[in-house]
Amino acid sequence: MTYLPGLAEDATLIEVFKAHPSVGAAIMMLNDAVMRQPAPFSPAEREAIAAYVSQINACQYCGALHADAATKLGMAAEDVAALCLRPEAPPDPRLTPVLAYVAKLTTQPAQVSQADVQRILDAGWDEGAVSFAAFVAGVYALMNRVVEGHGITIAKDRVDAGGRRLTETGYAGIARMLAGA
Repeated sequence: MTYLPGLAEDATLIEVFKAHPSVGAAIMMLNDAVMRQPAPFSPAEREAIAAYVSQINACQYCGALHADAATKLGMAAEDVAALCLRPEAPPDPRLTPVLAYVAKLTTQPAQVSQADVQRILDAGWDEGAVSFAAFVAGVYALMNRVVEGHGITIAKDRVDAGGRRLTETGYAGIARMLAGA
C-alpha cells in the first residue's frame, strides 16, 4: 500500500516519477550511467549488487526487481540468490571484498577504510571497480529511500514485468519516456 492518497495501492516507482517527470528522468539517467555504461562490472553484476544493497536496506521492491534484471541479463538465478544470501561466498570469489565494501558503505559509511578498498584491489579489480561499487551502493541508497518513502511495494506476479522494463526499455528509455510525459 502506498503512502500517498494520489497513488494507486499497487503503484510502481514509475507512477511516482510520472508525477515528477524531471526528477524521475534525471534519476533514471543517473541509473543508466551507473548501471549500463561501460564499467568493470557487467550490467548483470551491477544489477545483482543493487539487489544486494536493496536487501541490506530491506527494500523488497528494488531487491526483487534488480535480482530479476540480473537474471534477465544473463546471471543464473541461483548465483544472484547466492550473492545476496551468502555475500561472504559469492559464485565469483573476486566479488567477496566488493560485497563487503558495499555492505559497509551502506550500513557504516564513515567506517569504510583504505583496507576495505585494498581488499578489492588485491582481488584483481582496478580502481574503477571501487568507484562503481560506491556508485551502485550510493544510487541504491537513494532509490531504496525513494521507494520506501512512498510505500511502494511489488507483488510477485509483477516482478517479471518490472525486470523486463529495466532490461528491455532500460534506464535511459525510461528517462526518455518520463521526459516526454
